[in-house]
Amino acid sequence: MEKIKWIKSFEPLERQYLIRTALETSKWLDKYSHKNGDEIYWDVKPENRSSNSDLLSSDASVYAGSAGIAQFYLRLFFLTKEEKYLDTARAAVNHSINSYGGVKDFTSDSEYLTGAFIGFLCGPAGGAYAATQIYSVTGEEKYKEYALRVADDAIRASHEENGKLFWYGQYGIIGEGGLILFLIDIYEKFGGKQYLEAAHKAANFIVSKKEDAPHGGYRWYVMPTEDFPTIKKAGGYFPGFEYGAAGCGYILSSVYEHTKDEELLDTAKKAAEYIFNIADYSGDKNAALVRYNDTYLTDLYYLGVCQGPVGTSRLFFKLFDITGEEKYKDFVIKLTNGLIASGAPAKHSRGFWRTNCYCCGAPGMLEHFINVHKFTGDDKYLDEAYNAAQIIIGDSTENENDGTRNWFTAWNRHEPFTSDAYTGLYHGTSGCAASLLALAGYIGGEMPKAFYLEDPYKKLY
Repeated sequence: MEKIKWIKSFEPLERQYLIRTALETSKWLDKYSHKNGDEIYWDVKPENRSSNSDLLSSDASVYAGSAGIAQFYLRLFFLTKEEKYLDTARAAVNHSINSYGGVKDFTSDSEYLTGAFIGFLCGPAGGAYAATQIYSVTGEEKYKEYALRVADDAIRASHEENGKLFWYGQYGIIGEGGLILFLIDIYEKFGGKQYLEAAHKAANFIVSKKEDAPHGGYRWYVMPTEDFPTIKKAGGYFPGFEYGAAGCGYILSSVYEHTKDEELLDTAKKAAEYIFNIADYSGDKNAALVRYNDTYLTDLYYLGVCQGPVGTSRLFFKLFDITGEEKYKDFVIKLTNGLIASGAPAKHSRGFWRTNCYCCGAPGMLEHFINVHKFTGDDKYLDEAYNAAQIIIGDSTENENDGTRNWFTAWNRHEPFTSDAYTGLYHGTSGCAASLLALAGYIGGEMPKAFYLEDPYKKLY
C-alpha cells in the first residue's frame, strides 16, 4: 500500500494554512490573557513584565494592548465566522472602556514625548477607535457612546490659542497628531461638526510649525531629540510617517478632504516636495528610499511603517487620491520598489533590524505589498506579499508542546540583541498574525474589515 505523507511546516501558503497559523497565535495569546467579568487583557511583554507607565506599553492601548489585539480577533472573526472571536474582541475593548479615566487620561507628566502618552496609539483614543469597529459589527450602542465620550473628552482636554488647538505640542502621528485622525474618523462615522472643527484647528497648529527646508518644501521639528533617551543630540527633523513630515502632510491632507482649506493641501504638497528632494533614487529612477533623519542620520534608512517607505508612501497615495497627479502615484511605486531593492524582509539592515512587528517590520511590509498590488494590479507586488508571509512564518516560534505560535522581536534599534515576545498589534505577535490574515482574506476575496486608522489604502476595498 502506498504511503503518502507531507510535512505540515512546508505546506504552500494557501488561505487555510495562513488562518491556521493565526489560530495557533490565538492559542498562545490565551496563555497570557486575564479575564475579569466582561473584559479581557493580555500581558504586554509576558516573559519580562513592563509597566503601564512605560511609553507604548499600556495594556489597554491600540499599540501594545487590548484595543489593538481586539482588531486581530476581529479579523479572525471575519474570516472564520466563529462568534467566540468576536466575543474576545468585544471583551478586549471592554477592558479599554473599563480602564478609561476620563479627561485626565489626556494629561501626562512624562518628561519627554509627552504627547505620545496621550495620543491615539498609546492613549484612550485607540480603544475608542476599536470600539467603533465593534459597533459597526454588533450595533451595540455602548461602543458608540464610549467612542463619542472619548472624542468629547479629547477636545475638552485640549488647549486653544489664536484658533489653533493642541495638547502638548507634539504633533506627529505617534503623538497627539494621531488624535486629529481619530476626530476625523469620528466625524466620518457619526457626524458632529465639533469634531471636524477641532481637527481643523489642530491641523492649523501643525501648519504653524512648518519650516522652509534647505532643499525646498516644508519640514517640521517634530521631536526634541536632545531629550530623547536613545538619541541625546539635536536633529529633530524626520521625513517619515509616524513622526515626521510625511505624517504631518498626511494629517493635513486628511483634514483638507472635509474642509477644502487650500492652505492645508498646499502645505501637504510642500511636505511631499521636501521628501521628493531629499530622497535617494536608483540609477534608473524607478526606486527610491528616504533617509530616517534629515540632520544627524542621513545614511540610515528605516524600511517599515513608522519611518520607512511603507508609511511614507501613504502621504503620496493620499495626495494622488485627492489631486489625481501621476507624480504622487509614481512615488508610491518608487518607494515600494526601493523597499524591494533593499532585499527586505529577507535581508536585514541597520534600519530593519530583527523587529517582528507591524510598526517597523515585515508584517507592515506584507500589508503594504497587498495594498500596492490592489492599487496597481502588478502581480510582482502580490509575489512580494507571499514572500513576506513566508518570512514572517519562518521567523515565528512554534511551541511543540501546546501547538501555539508567537514571535520574538527586538523593539529598540539601539538594543538589537534584546529580544522579547510581545502580545500587541503594532508591536507584537498579534500584528504578525493579523498580517497573515490580511493575506488570507485578500487571496480569498474577503479582505478583513479591521483596518488601521492611519492606513489610507483601506478605501481601495
